[in-house]
Amino acid sequence: MVCKFPDESKRARRLREAMGFNGRGGQQAFANFLGVERGRWNNVECGAPLGKEMALRIVRKFPGVTLDWLFLGRTEGLTAEMARALSEPSKGNDAGGDSPSSLASYR
Repeated sequence: MVCKFPDESKRARRLREAMGFNGRGGQQAFANFLGVERGRWNNVECGAPLGKEMALRIVRKFPGVTLDWLFLGRTEGLTAEMARALSEPSKGNDAGGDSPSSLASYR
């Protein structure tokens, strides 16, 4: 499957990676955390519209994330902690990513 990457998709993937859901199983674990099917999340990362329901799931699970950032890329409303996490290189857990320690404060 060939993915196209509009800005929303890049931000969705960036969020997943910044929260420590990397490596094998990372996408599945993130989808589980959000309560959606992995294929649905994969579609978002590959360019499908984010959609209101998915965006609301994200901001509820990650209080530091804003709809303005998800849809428009505006960083002004992000919490300082979230802005820092999203600007840092991925917190690579390349061995699996199924148990990201960075999520302790979001669960």
